[in-house]
Amino acid sequence: MGEVMTNSKNYEFNDKDNKDYKNNDYKIDYPIDIKELKKYCNPSYIVIRNDKLIVSNKRYAKLSREKMKKIEKDFGIPVVYSRVYEEISEKMGRFVAKYNIINPRNKIIVGLSGGKDSIALMHLLEPYRRKFGISITAITADLNINGKRPWGNIEENPNLKKVHKQCENLNIPHKIISHCGNVVEMSNYLTENAKIKGMEYSPCFSCSLTRRHIITNYIHEHCNNNYNTYTNTNNTNNNNGNDENRENRENNRKNAEYKNYKVAFGHTLEDNSDTILANMFKGDKIKSLAPIKKFTPMNISFEDFGFDLDLKPCTIIRPILAIKEEKIIKALEECGLWYYKDKDECPYSRANGDGIRKRAHFVLKDLEKSIPNVREMVISSTLKTIGDNFESE
Repeated sequence: MGEVMTNSKNYEFNDKDNKDYKNNDYKIDYPIDIKELKKYCNPSYIVIRNDKLIVSNKRYAKLSREKMKKIEKDFGIPVVYSRVYEEISEKMGRFVAKYNIINPRNKIIVGLSGGKDSIALMHLLEPYRRKFGISITAITADLNINGKRPWGNIEENPNLKKVHKQCENLNIPHKIISHCGNVVEMSNYLTENAKIKGMEYSPCFSCSLTRRHIITNYIHEHCNNNYNTYTNTNNTNNNNGNDENRENRENNRKNAEYKNYKVAFGHTLEDNSDTILANMFKGDKIKSLAPIKKFTPMNISFEDFGFDLDLKPCTIIRPILAIKEEKIIKALEECGLWYYKDKDECPYSRANGDGIRKRAHFVLKDLEKSIPNVREMVISSTLKTIGDNFESE
């Protein structure tokens, strides 16, 4: 396994919202009294930040303009309403329900780059803490892109400090975990050693694998820590009974907790349609990103670099896969939410790179001028071809 370094000693929040799984009592330090807020509205349809409240659904929250003004007066906190934010929140809600993406008491790990999509995703998920009793942790993967680290060194990176501040305002634990592997060199190594001649692996591919390695190993270690704490307490309180049966029960509990974790990524409608077209350009099978997908374990050895990528089994969810980026940008702007333009820092991003995905993106962008819903049509056609099982991803 590659060297994994964490800055979490000084830059993380207490994991108290992850500990009490049985009682579903996450004891989040909200800036206002939730019981009092319930007298004014339904908090399950409001994003609660330390500096403002954002309305996710005015009707379901049972809010009027007068009620919003009264909350501002009585609680001393601004209430923000954006029709576009409400629109994307409702769209995500329908998408989540359609594909059963989030279940009660899930433990959601958000892959947080700090860009517009992951910042929006984190805010859109926040009300589910009250709606479904989920817990949320944000993990930023500090990756090495040929010596450039857009998500590293929080002490000297003002943008990363702002990303951390967003989590702080949402009372969401934030961890920054680093990996030593150079994703560009990793991609070159994979291409040179590809089983299929001519197969090329982009740095984006290595980046996604490394990010998954970081997050799934965090989940695995976190479950082991919880399991050891539970086992020690259980053994202290109950030394009777068959050791083998107790071990089986404890293993079952550990497995159940692990399965309850889901990794959330901020892939959008553009990401999905770009992926479909790019695969067609490469002569590959027609593939679509799945709203929810279970990934099996995989180990990739980088012998030249002296480490492996050990990808643990995980469930990946993409709650905003049906939402357009332009809507996300407008919603964030109307709500006064900052986001990190991290793609400007990466030489292989859509803005800076020159790969097939970039070309696919701009082909569709050009077509949108005359066919506004061309992306939706590409996705719809694909789903009619491969079906809703998404097995071909």
